[in-house]
Amino acid sequence: MKSLFSILEKERNTRNYKYSDEVVFFNKFKGMLKINPYFTKYLDCENDFDIIKANIIIKAIINKEELDKIINEAYLKYEKRFINNIKELIKEQISDLPYIDYDNFKVYIPFFNKATNIVYSLENEKMKEYPYIELAKKYEPFIVEAFETYTIDVFDSLFTQLVKVDESKTTMAFYHYDFNAIFIINRQGTLDNVIYLFDKYLINPHKYNIIERIKPLIRAYYNNDLGEFVNLLYKNGFVSYYVFRRICKVKKI
Repeated sequence: MKSLFSILEKERNTRNYKYSDEVVFFNKFKGMLKINPYFTKYLDCENDFDIIKANIIIKAIINKEELDKIINEAYLKYEKRFINNIKELIKEQISDLPYIDYDNFKVYIPFFNKATNIVYSLENEKMKEYPYIELAKKYEPFIVEAFETYTIDVFDSLFTQLVKVDESKTTMAFYHYDFNAIFIINRQGTLDNVIYLFDKYLINPHKYNIIERIKPLIRAYYNNDLGEFVNLLYKNGFVSYYVFRRICKVKKI
C-alpha cells in the first residue's frame, strides 16, 4: 500500500495548512524549544507527525512552567503545617492542564518519568529538598525521552488533537481534523503510516460524521484488503475521481 499512501500525500489539499491550529501553535511557541538543548531537536519538523510531537513537548514545557508557578505560590500562601490545604489547592489548579493517563496516574510533564511527576502532583513538599530543588531550573538530569517512556499513551492523551478511532495488537489509528488525516501509530510510539483524505481535486468535500465514516476504511487497512480500502476511499467521498483513477492505475485494480 506504500505507493497508495504516497499518492494521497502528494495530492493532499494544503490550501489552509498554514492556518491549521497545529501549525499556528507550533509557529507561535516553537521558541520555547530553545530553552534547553535537549528540546532543540524538535525544531526540525519534516512532516505533520514531527509537528504533533514538537507540540506535545511545547505543551509539556508550558505545563512545567505552570506547575512550578502554582506550587511555589501555594507554598508561599500557606504555612507548611497546612500541607493538606496546599496539596488540595495545587490539585484544583492543575486539573485543567493536559495530561497523559499512564498506569492510572496523570502525567503532566512527559519529559519526566513517572516518579518525578509524582513529586510534582502528589509529593510536592519534596521540591524544597535535594535533589528535587533542582527541578525549577537545572532539571537536565531528570529529563527522559518522552516518546520512548510513554510510547503510544502520549498520543492517546490530552496533549494532542488526535482522536482514537480503532486499534490492532500492534498499532492505534487516530484521526486528525486539522490535517484531514488518519495516523497509524505503533505501540512503540512511532509512525507506521499516514492516510491523507480529501485531496485538492475534491470540490466541497463532505466531512460530516467523519469518525464513523472512516471506521470501515481503517478496518480494511487492518485486514490488508487493498481492493476494499480503495473502494471505500472513493465510495465514501474521501478522494476525487481523478485520484481514485490514479490509485487504480498504479495498483492495477
